[in-house]
Amino acid sequence: MRIDELFLSEAFLPGAGAGRFTGLGGSRLYVQADVTAEEARAYADRLREAGFATLQRRETNGMRYYALQKAPYTAHLLYSPTENELRVCLAAQETVPRLAPDVCKGNGNTVFYAFENDQTLIDCGMCLIIECPDHSFFLVDSGHYFQPNDNDRIYRFLRERTPKGQKVRVCGWLITHAHTDHVCKLMDFLKYNTDDVVIEGFYHNLLPPDYAIWDGNHEEAHIAAKLLAALADYPAPVYTLHTGMRFYVRSLAFDVLSTHEDLHPDFIEDYNDSSAVVMLRTAGSSILIPGDAAVAAGRKMELRWGNALKSDVVQVAHHGHTGLSAHCYELIGADTAIFPVTRIMFEQELPKKEANRRLIDLASQYFITGDGAVCVPLPYKKEAVYTLPDETVEDFAKIRRLWKYDYTPEYKAYIWRAFLDHGGDPKKLQLPTAPEGWIEPK
Repeated sequence: MRIDELFLSEAFLPGAGAGRFTGLGGSRLYVQADVTAEEARAYADRLREAGFATLQRRETNGMRYYALQKAPYTAHLLYSPTENELRVCLAAQETVPRLAPDVCKGNGNTVFYAFENDQTLIDCGMCLIIECPDHSFFLVDSGHYFQPNDNDRIYRFLRERTPKGQKVRVCGWLITHAHTDHVCKLMDFLKYNTDDVVIEGFYHNLLPPDYAIWDGNHEEAHIAAKLLAALADYPAPVYTLHTGMRFYVRSLAFDVLSTHEDLHPDFIEDYNDSSAVVMLRTAGSSILIPGDAAVAAGRKMELRWGNALKSDVVQVAHHGHTGLSAHCYELIGADTAIFPVTRIMFEQELPKKEANRRLIDLASQYFITGDGAVCVPLPYKKEAVYTLPDETVEDFAKIRRLWKYDYTPEYKAYIWRAFLDHGGDPKKLQLPTAPEGWIEPK
């Protein structure tokens, strides 16, 4: 039976139909091969005739996306001409983000920040912050539990940029995926830092906690369950993202380029491939935010979106570890690349990756968040990008005790010197002394 025979008004109920994949979390996902663009359009028309209202219709690089709604169901249709495939996601009681342009009442500046996570004990973590003209903030991810003060540091960062007398206003918080270095500080923020904060909504499409366990590691399922419980307890809507949609928050538009749904019914072996990937468009500029998207998600995006991936700025996927391919970065063609990683990890591991070398060759400039928060005023101009003073540096003695590895005295001294060269203030650190091997310059 073809997919356009499955879901008329009476049949559009849980349990009906026969797709290649029957369900995931609170949604039902159907994948139909050998579909033409005209058949996909005709199917959307059939749903409208059955009483579904069109919330959004978009076409990019031949990809077609339809969002249609008839209470209590929302149907998301994604047609891919390169795969001759139609995907239908049917969700009940789903909260849909704003799909029409929003209004931003403010005359401030728009600035994209790649936050400097605390590198004292660990070399991962990612938090991105977009300041809107009304001085509200849209955040992406947060940080690791081994960055114990980062929820307070994120709060201070927002507070310092909020006009006096006003509450900190977070107009949205996007969670790319539920790895600890991306979500733990959000959970702490919700627990400890919201007395003076209003959060208007959360955005994600997380793999449900009961999805099959990866490599015997239950951490992702455990963290996802805790995160979803924390979001449910906070008095703000939780919006579900789907590939192909464009949603709006204040002066920001986000194109959703990848979610875990794109890979089903194939098993997702690398949890990073479940990352929600978005393209931020605002002030005539574009910033690609792939989170930790890895090989499988990257291949799918290359196939589907092609040159539509082109952006001014790119957050380097998975901190520059195994992530997007060299070809994908060629399609992205970003002028500025931002690595959310420490200087040590960047210098010792990341240049070994072909994709990173290609990315750096293509970009006019790149930045490492471990050297200080990266600030990108928008509209984008290469020469306007700058970094704030470095705030954190490795505590080598604690790292040796915690992780059982060490560095030479010469390398420790080099890292300390780099911290100072990037505006670091030793008096603001909690380290007892400079690292072994450091010699104060005369």
